[in-house]
Amino acid sequence: MVLGDGGTFSGMRLESRVRGVSAWVGSQTWRAAFRVLFAVPLLVSCAIASKPESVGPAEFRLKAPQAKRVSVVGTFNGWDPDAHALQGPDRNGVWTLRLPLPPGQYRYMFVLDGVRWMADPTAVASQNDGFGGRNSLLFHSR
Repeated sequence: MVLGDGGTFSGMRLESRVRGVSAWVGSQTWRAAFRVLFAVPLLVSCAIASKPESVGPAEFRLKAPQAKRVSVVGTFNGWDPDAHALQGPDRNGVWTLRLPLPPGQYRYMFVLDGVRWMADPTAVASQNDGFGGRNSLLFHSR
Protein backbone atom coordinates (compact mmCIF):
# COMPACT_ATOMS: atom_id res chain seq x y z
CA MET A 1 0.00 0.00 0.00
CA VAL A 2 1.33 3.44 -0.88
CA LEU A 3 0.35 6.47 1.20
CA GLY A 4 0.52 10.29 0.73
CA ASP A 5 4.27 10.86 0.45
CA GLY A 6 5.07 7.62 -1.37
CA GLY A 7 6.20 5.59 1.72
CA THR A 8 5.08 1.98 2.01
CA PHE A 9 4.38 -0.44 4.82
CA SER A 10 3.34 -3.51 2.86
CA GLY A 11 6.93 -4.79 2.70
CA MET A 12 7.20 -5.59 6.44
CA ARG A 13 8.13 -9.15 7.28
CA LEU A 14 5.86 -11.05 9.65
CA GLU A 15 8.76 -12.21 11.89
CA SER A 16 9.84 -8.61 12.57
CA ARG A 17 6.29 -7.43 13.09
CA VAL A 18 6.82 -5.69 16.45
CA ARG A 19 9.98 -3.90 15.35
CA GLY A 20 8.46 -3.17 11.94
CA VAL A 21 5.33 -1.61 13.42
CA SER A 22 7.32 0.65 15.75
CA ALA A 23 9.55 1.65 12.85
CA TRP A 24 6.47 2.32 10.73
CA VAL A 25 4.82 4.42 13.50
CA GLY A 26 7.87 6.70 13.70
CA SER A 27 8.29 6.98 9.96
CA GLN A 28 7.19 9.45 7.32
CA THR A 29 4.67 6.84 6.21
CA TRP A 30 2.81 7.16 9.52
CA ARG A 31 2.65 10.92 9.15
CA ALA A 32 1.34 10.54 5.61
CA ALA A 33 -1.24 7.98 6.75
CA PHE A 34 -2.38 10.32 9.52
CA ARG A 35 -2.80 13.18 7.05
CA VAL A 36 -4.75 11.06 4.59
CA LEU A 37 -6.92 9.16 7.07
CA PHE A 38 -7.58 11.78 9.76
CA ALA A 39 -6.36 15.32 9.13
CA VAL A 40 -7.71 15.83 5.60
CA PRO A 41 -11.26 14.59 6.34
CA LEU A 42 -11.28 16.59 9.58
CA LEU A 43 -10.24 19.79 7.79
CA VAL A 44 -12.80 19.21 5.04
CA SER A 45 -15.63 18.61 7.52
CA CYS A 46 -14.63 21.70 9.54
CA ALA A 47 -14.59 23.79 6.37
CA ILE A 48 -18.07 22.55 5.43
CA ALA A 49 -19.43 23.11 8.95
CA SER A 50 -17.97 26.61 9.19
CA LYS A 51 -19.18 27.72 5.77
CA PRO A 52 -20.84 31.09 6.35
CA GLU A 53 -24.54 31.34 5.71
CA SER A 54 -25.37 32.97 2.44
CA VAL A 55 -26.10 36.64 2.71
CA GLY A 56 -28.84 37.99 0.50
CA PRO A 57 -30.40 41.42 0.32
CA ALA A 58 -33.54 42.25 2.25
CA GLU A 59 -35.53 45.09 0.70
CA PHE A 60 -37.13 47.74 2.88
CA ARG A 61 -39.72 50.07 1.30
CA LEU A 62 -41.83 52.81 2.82
CA LYS A 63 -44.14 55.31 1.19
CA ALA A 64 -43.50 58.60 3.00
CA PRO A 65 -43.55 61.47 0.47
CA GLN A 66 -43.41 64.21 3.13
CA ALA A 67 -40.37 62.80 4.98
CA LYS A 68 -36.97 64.45 4.62
CA ARG A 69 -35.09 61.37 5.86
CA VAL A 70 -36.09 57.74 6.47
CA SER A 71 -33.97 55.07 8.11
CA VAL A 72 -34.55 51.49 9.19
CA VAL A 73 -33.62 50.30 12.67
CA GLY A 74 -33.79 46.82 14.13
CA THR A 75 -32.11 43.85 15.68
CA PHE A 76 -29.69 43.73 12.72
CA ASN A 77 -28.15 47.16 13.51
CA GLY A 78 -28.63 47.67 17.25
CA TRP A 79 -31.65 49.94 16.68
CA ASP A 80 -29.31 52.71 15.46
CA PRO A 81 -31.23 55.39 13.47
CA ASP A 82 -28.00 56.54 11.79
CA ALA A 83 -26.91 53.08 10.60
CA HIS A 84 -29.11 52.48 7.52
CA ALA A 85 -30.74 55.38 5.69
CA LEU A 86 -33.18 54.57 2.90
CA GLN A 87 -32.75 56.14 -0.55
CA GLY A 88 -35.44 58.39 -1.91
CA PRO A 89 -38.04 59.39 -2.21
CA ASP A 90 -38.75 58.36 -5.79
CA ARG A 91 -41.41 60.17 -7.84
CA ASN A 92 -44.12 58.17 -6.01
CA GLY A 93 -42.81 59.12 -2.55
CA VAL A 94 -41.33 55.66 -1.87
CA TRP A 95 -38.06 55.26 0.05
CA THR A 96 -36.04 52.02 -0.45
CA LEU A 97 -33.00 50.19 0.87
CA ARG A 98 -31.50 46.83 -0.09
CA LEU A 99 -29.59 45.56 2.93
CA PRO A 100 -27.47 42.35 2.86
CA LEU A 101 -28.55 40.16 5.79
CA PRO A 102 -27.94 36.53 6.70
CA PRO A 103 -31.06 34.35 6.86
CA GLY A 104 -33.04 34.79 10.04
CA GLN A 105 -35.88 36.55 11.82
CA TYR A 106 -35.47 40.25 12.56
CA ARG A 107 -37.52 42.90 14.38
CA TYR A 108 -37.44 46.37 12.82
CA MET A 109 -39.09 49.80 12.53
CA PHE A 110 -38.72 52.89 10.36
CA VAL A 111 -37.58 56.24 11.72
CA LEU A 112 -38.85 59.33 9.88
CA ASP A 113 -36.90 62.58 10.14
CA GLY A 114 -34.96 61.20 13.13
CA VAL A 115 -37.92 61.47 15.52
CA ARG A 116 -40.97 59.48 14.44
CA TRP A 117 -40.65 55.72 14.91
CA MET A 118 -43.21 53.62 13.04
CA ALA A 119 -43.87 49.99 12.18
CA ASP A 120 -43.83 48.91 8.56
CA PRO A 121 -47.45 49.15 7.35
CA THR A 122 -46.79 46.40 4.77
CA ALA A 123 -45.08 43.90 7.10
CA VAL A 124 -46.58 40.42 7.14
CA ALA A 125 -46.18 40.12 10.91
CA SER A 126 -45.50 42.25 13.96
CA GLN A 127 -45.09 41.84 17.70
CA ASN A 128 -45.39 43.95 20.83
CA ASP A 129 -42.30 46.15 21.28
CA GLY A 130 -42.60 46.39 25.06
CA PHE A 131 -43.30 50.15 24.92
CA GLY A 132 -46.94 50.08 23.86
CA GLY A 133 -46.17 49.90 20.12
CA ARG A 134 -45.43 47.21 17.55
CA ASN A 135 -42.21 46.00 15.90
CA SER A 136 -42.42 44.72 12.34
CA LEU A 137 -41.05 41.22 11.77
CA LEU A 138 -38.87 40.24 8.83
CA PHE A 139 -38.46 36.54 7.99
CA HIS A 140 -35.43 36.61 5.71
CA SER A 141 -34.61 33.38 3.91
CA ARG A 142 -31.63 34.19 1.71
